[in-house]
Amino acid sequence: MKRLSAIVLITIASVYILAGCTMMPASQETGVGPDEYAEIKSTEAINKENEDLKKELESKKTEISKMEKDYLELAKNNETMLSKLEEAETKLNILGNEGIPKFNSEKNDKNSIVAYLNNNKTELEKRLKGIEIVDSTDESKVLFYTTGYGEVLNQLFIWNQGENEPILIDGADFEKGGLLSWIDNKFLEIKSGGNEYKILNVGSKNIISKFSSKQDAYLIPETSSYIMQKKDNGTFVIYDFINSKEQDITLDNKGKFTAFEINGGNIIFKGVYTDENETQYSVEASMSIDKLKEKYNILTLNEVIEIKENNGNSTNNETTNEGTV
Repeated sequence: MKRLSAIVLITIASVYILAGCTMMPASQETGVGPDEYAEIKSTEAINKENEDLKKELESKKTEISKMEKDYLELAKNNETMLSKLEEAETKLNILGNEGIPKFNSEKNDKNSIVAYLNNNKTELEKRLKGIEIVDSTDESKVLFYTTGYGEVLNQLFIWNQGENEPILIDGADFEKGGLLSWIDNKFLEIKSGGNEYKILNVGSKNIISKFSSKQDAYLIPETSSYIMQKKDNGTFVIYDFINSKEQDITLDNKGKFTAFEINGGNIIFKGVYTDENETQYSVEASMSIDKLKEKYNILTLNEVIEIKENNGNSTNNETTNEGTV
């Protein structure tokens, strides 16, 4: 009996010892042992990580979208630039290849020049081209332009009395159907298709300003300032063609106005306003031209010219004085 009890005790002790030394095998499915389960993240941690990854993904999408937008804008700008270069090249080819006629006359008083041009006009018209003389009060020169080059192009010339041939004005080409308007008998406004404008200084015989407007630009009488609408963003500005400077016209409800018109002595800005319910309202803002001139300190044409000339003389004097010190 004692022997049996000893065997039982030995057996029980062996079971306890073996139980303490036994290790559970790694999972057949996951390959992760019991001690390694502590490294597995909780559901909350996994959700947070997923949320962070989602935010990062959205950020990347936004960044890529911006890059695509920038690329498209750059491509558009490049396309516009290429179009302008091709247009300029076409005009140069027209002027070069089709041969702007050479004019030369021994008799060079104004009446003789006009008679000579009219005679040549008859010859040119036989080739579907022509000459148009610009009305002018200046007795010292004749302005005229040749027409029909490339079927779409005109070119301005100035012929000074006492000279045997005219001067071709660089850059003073414009499309067929363009309009010419005098500004105080000193400058010539050249308006071409698409509301493209050039200003010719007749005295210096060069183009001093180029600009474009989304709609017809309006020259404020007796000034060098136009009211115009920029093509790229629709902003209304006052543009001074003597100094090539512009001022934005400040309006409440900016962005709602899309056009302007002149009515008597007033300028009226017009547009459409859409509320949150997609209801559309017509909107207008009116201001007198005199008030506009006062608000934006718009000077007369002669005042602007005088200031520019004085500034030029001051600069020349300063340069001279610096050189002699």
